[in-house]
Amino acid sequence: MGKFYDAIPPNLISWIEKQEMFWVATAPLSADGHVNVSPKGLRDSFHIVNENKVWYQDLTGSGVETISHLRENGRITIMFNAFEGPARIVRLFGTGTVHEFGTPIVDVHKVGSSCGYAVPLYEFKAHRRALIDYAARLEVKDQEYAAELPADADTPNVAQNGIKNYWSKNNVKSIDGIPGLQGAHQSNVTPLSGMQDEVQGVGEPEADKTATGVTNGAAIAASAKGVRGRDQLGLLMAFSAGLAVAAMVIKLQLVGVL
Repeated sequence: MGKFYDAIPPNLISWIEKQEMFWVATAPLSADGHVNVSPKGLRDSFHIVNENKVWYQDLTGSGVETISHLRENGRITIMFNAFEGPARIVRLFGTGTVHEFGTPIVDVHKVGSSCGYAVPLYEFKAHRRALIDYAARLEVKDQEYAAELPADADTPNVAQNGIKNYWSKNNVKSIDGIPGLQGAHQSNVTPLSGMQDEVQGVGEPEADKTATGVTNGAAIAASAKGVRGRDQLGLLMAFSAGLAVAAMVIKLQLVGVL
């Protein structure tokens, strides 16, 4: 049987903070539109401020479904499930608002948990770094292009093969034609990366080795102590300069768990 709460209880807070990934589900209003489910990951990308407020950071991706659907109707479900230890599923149902220049925030008024007996057991090894490395290379293109422009240039700092050009091609509309990004891809602010830091547990396939200088077109590696006392990847989706592909302010009203 499912359990329901008016706030996230301490045992669920600690459990959520230990999960290595979660899912977000959104859908357009159109009856024949595409319902979208996306896996989200990288350590320390989901945060709980208190028992009634959480926020998460996203990465540059090949699509923009979550942003587009939230712009249109605001509905979203965030789901966590246990891959190890006792079976459990937690779903957060609610509404959200997208902010390209900001931080995801979730205001919680009801929480629920249920069994996850159908979820198989898996052993976590590491987060993949392919996206991190790829986006970082695109980001560097924008930096190099901006460095060559005159200081008083009034044209957007958009390199032909940079990260913002990638956003223009892939993140301005959903597959159903719903608007996605509105300004990040045209901003004169240049994405910043290159922060040298040590990030443990990020990389593939050698999960036990430390990856140095992990950066991303939608993230900057930052060291932060995690709930399990290990360094975690802090995803600064605003490039420390205010740019983000899918950094969303999400105000969630949790109505239950299925």
